[in-house]
Amino acid sequence: MDTKCKHENFSANVSIGRLSTVNNGPITGYTADINIKCAECGLPFRFIGLECGASPHAPKVNADATELRAPLEPAYATEVLGISVLKEGHA
Repeated sequence: MDTKCKHENFSANVSIGRLSTVNNGPITGYTADINIKCAECGLPFRFIGLECGASPHAPKVNADATELRAPLEPAYATEVLGISVLKEGHA
C-alpha cells in the first residue's frame, strides 16, 4: 500500500444480507453490508465507534471494522406518511 496516498477517491461495495436466528429460518431483518476503500491505493477504511456483530436493530461492524452492517427495513410510506408510493397494479 502507498503510505503517501492522500485518499482523495473512494470505492464502495454494498451487499444486502438477510438475518435469521436459525439457519434457513424466518427472516428477522436485513442489513446493508458496506465496505469502503481508497480507489487509488486500495487501503480499506474502518468504521469507528460501533460494536462487532450483526443485528436487525443497531449498526454493527465485522471483526476488523472494515465492513459496516447497517440494519434496513422496507420503507412503507403508508406507515410513515399515510400515502402509497406504489403505482396501481404493482402492489
